[in-house]
Amino acid sequence: MILKPEVTAHGGTALARDEGRVVFVHYALPGETVEAEPAGRRGGADFARTTRVLEPSPDRVAAPCPHFGECGGCQWQHAAYARQLQIKRLVVEEAWSGAGLRLPPDTPVHGMADPWRYRIRGEFEGVYRAEGFAFGFHRLRSHSVLPIRTCPIHDLRIERAMLAFGKAVEELGLQGVQNLLLTVEPTGPGLLWQIRFRNRPPGGAGEALPDRVAQLLPDQVLLDDSMSLDFWDLSFRVRSDSFVQTNYQQMLVLYRAVLDMLEPGPGDRVLDLFAGIGTISLAIARQAGGVTAFEENPHAVALSRLNARINDITNFKALPGRVEETLRQVRMGEHNAAVLDPPRAGCAPAALGELLRLGPERLVYVSCEPSTHARDIALLVRGGYRLRRAVVVDMFPQTSHVETVALLERSG
Repeated sequence: MILKPEVTAHGGTALARDEGRVVFVHYALPGETVEAEPAGRRGGADFARTTRVLEPSPDRVAAPCPHFGECGGCQWQHAAYARQLQIKRLVVEEAWSGAGLRLPPDTPVHGMADPWRYRIRGEFEGVYRAEGFAFGFHRLRSHSVLPIRTCPIHDLRIERAMLAFGKAVEELGLQGVQNLLLTVEPTGPGLLWQIRFRNRPPGGAGEALPDRVAQLLPDQVLLDDSMSLDFWDLSFRVRSDSFVQTNYQQMLVLYRAVLDMLEPGPGDRVLDLFAGIGTISLAIARQAGGVTAFEENPHAVALSRLNARINDITNFKALPGRVEETLRQVRMGEHNAAVLDPPRAGCAPAALGELLRLGPERLVYVSCEPSTHARDIALLVRGGYRLRRAVVVDMFPQTSHVETVALLERSG
């Protein structure tokens, strides 16, 4: 079918109409004329995949990755980077508008000077084929694994390590490999790795795996327990099961936006919700009177306490448990500011209810999903807060994902 996409849609598609029905088209840009094939229905919506571009947009560029169009990881490699940033700002605007909010017109979009090779963490699926073992990613909207040889949004050290682990698995004849998780130290030689097997890990040959990989990667230091993440004269221990921002360069931009909005001072006592291993908490604690962190993952809580000791920060306290439950232990008036960075699903209503009960003067809300961010901000506004500032940070160039930060202040 021949389609003419009109606007972009959240999730990395462009919206077109075919005989009156709406079709979401992958790998197309507004203003183009494309030939597309049906790609099924999901959630009551029709999807299509571009097979040929008949009239290209001036914003269309050649995707550098040979796997683009098959791999499900990237959605916007065919769009010039300046256009990607425009699309992401528009996505945020539309999500906020749908929740009855207005994105401040002066909201900046912080992109990257070089939007490639930015990921310091990657997770790769194992696939056994007639021609041998390989690691790869899921195909678009599929459980099928696409073997890959390159991924230009990952740090080159991760790409090399992925290939080295794949080569070692094949040489050693290891069976049942499920996936591989790799994280590199942004400012050091360490490579944190974890490999998972579908059944019980093998002995013998499996134990030889890191030795063989070390031979293939003589310039990297293999780490199987934890690694260092350093920034702003702070040092953190990170494990494979810890959350870490995958874009180190933009992580610093994001954290700077948080601190600039929060403006912590010696008289401030700050709540940090969904605190992880304490990266934001401890950066705030160096300027604030004190920080109380809440985190559900007990391993992350233990690491945050260790990281506080490593950095000799004593005005930090971490409480384990679900945010909506642990917040009930906090008394009104104890904290005058809060930072929250929940997962993609946003905050549970009970967590927002507790936050409204406590009523800190300033809230800085970080989100990786515009729709849930807008939903929660709208609830906070109805609960007595006023939206003051917002920032869009492109943490994930070439993909449809976008990060936003908002400052809210209590009315009156």
